Amino acid sequence: MIHTLKRHVKHWPILTTVHAVWRARTQERDASVIKRRYELVARRRGLTPPEGPALHEALRRRLGVRPAQLAWPKKMGDLHVFLAYPLYNWEAVLPRMFAGFGRVTAFDWRSLGFDDSAADWLGRRDEMNRAMLGAFHAAAKCQPIDVVVGYASGYTVAPEVFLEMAAAGAVVANFCFDDKVHWPGALLGGRHASTAALAHAVDLNLTSDPNGLLKYAVHGGIAVFHPEAADPDTYRPLGVPFEYDVSFVGTRYGWRQALIEGLRRRGIDVACFGKGWKGGLATDTNGVYARSRINLGVGGIGYSRRLVCLKGRDFEVPMSGALYLTQHNPELSLVYDVGTEIVTFRDEADCARLIKELLADEQRAAAIRAAGRDRCLRDHTYAARWRNVLRTLGALE
Repeated sequence: MIHTLKRHVKHWPILTTVHAVWRARTQERDASVIKRRYELVARRRGLTPPEGPALHEALRRRLGVRPAQLAWPKKMGDLHVFLAYPLYNWEAVLPRMFAGFGRVTAFDWRSLGFDDSAADWLGRRDEMNRAMLGAFHAAAKCQPIDVVVGYASGYTVAPEVFLEMAAAGAVVANFCFDDKVHWPGALLGGRHASTAALAHAVDLNLTSDPNGLLKYAVHGGIAVFHPEAADPDTYRPLGVPFEYDVSFVGTRYGWRQALIEGLRRRGIDVACFGKGWKGGLATDTNGVYARSRINLGVGGIGYSRRLVCLKGRDFEVPMSGALYLTQHNPELSLVYDVGTEIVTFRDEADCARLIKELLADEQRAAAIRAAGRDRCLRDHTYAARWRNVLRTLGALE
């Protein structure tokens, strides 16, 4: 019955619209409820997430009980990093990037046959966790591990794993780029599926939600704002001729279709690539960015256009030396000079107006491309992100 309804939704435009609106409103309601709930709990407990000097003091107190076997801070190239993550696509950059900080022991559980998307995952999760701890202790015998970097959630890793690593003398950082909704998440296998389950066991929780620090504090964790980044070796200017005036790379869902159709009604053709679009999947996203005079972005979460977050595309497009025109998101002003390094739009009409202006002013467009690329090279590489994290922890000079 459910599959039949889904088929009807896909083939009836009015049902597609109604379904999208319902999903958007549900997500927005849930996010609002979660925000209010955590604010209420924090107020009752008198909690305030530490920032600035208070953050460094909180970390100093937490790390002060670690074994004294590690001499910190260390020089660039002298650290031993244990990297625990699943390789899906972009994560391939992580071992290569961390190599600049020193020795890297990478534990990619998917390459070892542990598929966290499989139906039997919860039955194999503990087995994977034991294998991770075994790899950690074996690596520590060769050289003491300074920092554990996790890309994990309660769905994949038990908090006891990180606590055991910390007891062995390592400092633990864990990052998440998707914690605005579905948080703390469903209880699966006895614990929350989100990073809420790990917050207390992690020394420094890294979130791309600048307003999400309070949630981690409620769960006993210390958190800092840590947005996505881009690899300059993967995303770079190619020096090729423009092929598209405007392009969009991303799956067709939510209000993305309404945006593209709204632009087309205003006489603007957009070349779309990704699941669900006629253009199909883009096998070379950097090539699409480089061949496009303007690259569109959509910051909405799921089906919502009101609930927004920072995206990987926000850094990949400017890193490519391409002009980025994306949905307005107040969080973008934390990482860019909006209007100079990237451009944002409010709605379909505003987007169409800006496209026409930018296409007519190549000098301005070229200046934005150059400024966005310069900003990314300076501040938004993975190496820059993790250099800041390691210095915040006190591990790196």
